[in-house]
Amino acid sequence: MSSRATSEKSRLLLDTGGYDSNADVKDPTSNILINAATVNSLYGDASLKDDDHDIDRSYSAPLTASTKSSNSRRRPRSISVLSEEVDKYDIFVGAGEPGTTNWQTLIHLLKGNIGTGILGLPIAIENSGILVGPILLLFIALMSIHCMHLLVKCSHALCNRLNKDSLDYGEVAEAALQVYAKEKSRYGRVLVNTFLVITQLGFCSIYFMFVASNIIEVTEKHIDLRIIISALALPVILLSLIKSLEKLAYLSMIANVLCFVGLTITLQYLARCLQDPRKFKLFAGVSKLPLFFGTAIFSFEGIGVVLPLENEMRNPEDFGWVLNLGMGIVTTLFLTVGMFGFLTYGHSLQGSVTLNLPDHWLYDVVKIGYALAMFFTYFLQFYVPMQILVPSIRRRVHPKSRNCAENVFRVLMVIVTCGLAAGIPQLTNFISLLGAVSSSALAIIFPPLLHILTFKGHGLSFCSVLKDIFIILVGILGFLFGTYTSVIAIIKGFEMSADVHSGSSLSNSTAFRNATRAFPSMCKYSY
Repeated sequence: MSSRATSEKSRLLLDTGGYDSNADVKDPTSNILINAATVNSLYGDASLKDDDHDIDRSYSAPLTASTKSSNSRRRPRSISVLSEEVDKYDIFVGAGEPGTTNWQTLIHLLKGNIGTGILGLPIAIENSGILVGPILLLFIALMSIHCMHLLVKCSHALCNRLNKDSLDYGEVAEAALQVYAKEKSRYGRVLVNTFLVITQLGFCSIYFMFVASNIIEVTEKHIDLRIIISALALPVILLSLIKSLEKLAYLSMIANVLCFVGLTITLQYLARCLQDPRKFKLFAGVSKLPLFFGTAIFSFEGIGVVLPLENEMRNPEDFGWVLNLGMGIVTTLFLTVGMFGFLTYGHSLQGSVTLNLPDHWLYDVVKIGYALAMFFTYFLQFYVPMQILVPSIRRRVHPKSRNCAENVFRVLMVIVTCGLAAGIPQLTNFISLLGAVSSSALAIIFPPLLHILTFKGHGLSFCSVLKDIFIILVGILGFLFGTYTSVIAIIKGFEMSADVHSGSSLSNSTAFRNATRAFPSMCKYSY
C-alpha cells in the first residue's frame, strides 16, 4: 500500500472518530459487518481536531454508506483504516474482486433483519387477530421495504448534489435540511443519533430480560427475575469493556449459529403442533392494534444496514432486487413464525415464543442457546451507542484520564440498561414500547420525510408527496398510540404482578407457567 493511501486513510480516521484501529474484521461470515455498518450508517460523528489524534487512534473510520454513482465498481473501505493490512479485506469478497457479491449482500441483509423481534411476532398476531394480523404485518413489511428504497434514493441524490462519495443516515438528514434550516441542519443528524441511541440501549435492556427469562425457564426455579438480571450485570460489565470489533466478531459468529439452529428447531416444533385456527378471533379489536404496531415495527429493524450494504456491493445496480428478495424472505419468515407461534400456543404466549417450548432436553438446549446468543449480541448492540457517545466524552477530559473516563462511562451505560430491564421486567410490553418510540421513527417516519425534503423542487410528483405524507401519518399514529398503549400495558403489568406477589410478569407465575405447559401436551409429538 502506498504511503499516500495510508496518509489518506489516516486523515479519514481523524475526520470521523471511529473505533478500534485494531478491529479489522477478518471473518466474512459473521454479522459484525452488519453491526459495524449499522453504527456508521445511522450516525455522523463530529470531526475530531488534529490534536486529538493521539488519543483517538483507537477509533476507526466508519464504513461507507452509499455512493453518488450507482453503477461504479467501488472498492469497499475497511473498518481499520490505519492498518497496512487493509488490503486483506479482499478475503471478504474473494479473488481480489472489489465489493461484495449479490449473494453475500443477501446473506448479510438477512442477518441484519432477523433478530429477537421475530420471536415476539406471535404476540403481534395475538394482538391483531388470526386474519387481520398477517394482513397488517404484510402491510408494515411493504411499507418498511419502501422506506428502505427511499433512504437509498435520498442518499444517492444528495451525494450527487454535494459531490460526495457517501452519506450515512444522519448525514442524509443533515444534508436534506440544509436548504431549509442552514446552520441548524445539524439537528437532523442529532435527532437520528438520539433515536439510534434509544433504540440500541433498548435492545440491550431487552437482551437482559430475554436471557434472565430463559434462565428461569430452564432451571424452573422460582427466582425473582430482577435478581437474575442483576446477577448478569457483572459479566456484562466486564465484557462491555471490549473495544475491538475483531474480538466481538467471534461472539457474533457464535450468536449467528445459535440463532439459526434455535430458530430451525423451534419452527419444526411449532409446525407439528398447530391448533385449529377457527378457535381464534379473526380480529382482536382496535384497542390492541397499537401494541401490534409496536411489536411488528420492532421486528423490522434492518433499515440501518441498507446504506452500507448497497455501498459495499460489487454490482450496486443490483441492490434493488437483492433488497426486495432479502426482505421477501424476511417477511415470509416473520409471517410463518408469527402465525405458527400463535396457532400453537394461543393466548398463553409469553414475550418470546421460545419461552413456551415444552420441558424437554432438546428445547432446553434451544433456550440456553438463544440466551447465550442474546448475551453475546448485547455487546454488538452496545457498540453502537458507544460509537456515538464515547468520542464526545473523551474530548471533554484530560488526555491521561480519557481511557478511565471511557471505561466508567461504559459501566454506567451497562447499569442503565440493566436498571431499565430490572425496573420494567415485562418483555412483551417493553418490546412494543421500544418499537413504537424509536423503531417507528427510524424505519417509517424519517425516510419519507427526508424524501420530501430532498426532492422538493426536483421533480417530486404530487402523488409521491401524498404517499409520503400517508406513510408519515401512519408512523406518527403508531408512535403516539403505540407508546400510550404500551405504557398503559406496563402499568397494568405492574398491578397484576403486585396482585399475585410475583417478582416478574414474565415467567415467575406458577399458574402461568403451568398454563403454557398445557399446550405442548396437546401436541401428538413429544418433541
